[in-house]
Amino acid sequence: MSEPRKGAVVTRRESARGDGREADESLDRDNTDTRPIVVLAEDDPAALDGLSRWLAGEELRVLSCATFAEARAQLGTRRVAALLTDVRLVEFNGLHLVQLARTLHPRARLVVFSGHPDEVLEHEAHAVGALWLIKPLDLSMVREHLAGLIEEQEESPASDVAD
Repeated sequence: MSEPRKGAVVTRRESARGDGREADESLDRDNTDTRPIVVLAEDDPAALDGLSRWLAGEELRVLSCATFAEARAQLGTRRVAALLTDVRLVEFNGLHLVQLARTLHPRARLVVFSGHPDEVLEHEAHAVGALWLIKPLDLSMVREHLAGLIEEQEESPASDVAD
């Protein structure tokens, strides 16, 4: 078995055809990659790129999603160890992703972030066991919340639910 590629980032974007279908960008289909899978949902391209690269450096397999639909699809087809999502994803609420992740992946670590404080949304995030953070993100808090994912992965290898 080959060593997983360190720092590989999996990105997804909506197809340029405008038909709502997704197009893969450097989608890593290497089934030997046993790193914990983290779904990252952020509609700001610069923030998505920066956070994706930082997470990949943390020995995590990052599935970067620029839309709610992309993240929802990844949650339904992968065995996810963590979800990090912006609370505002254009017309959708990232808390819906958190609730879906909690249902599909009960042991997943959950992080919700926002550009603005909101006590109601923060309470909703905490109610499902998610960490609530305000931008700019304190990466040490994210690291602490995700700590142990690699060790847990080694104890119970995660694999793709479907390819």
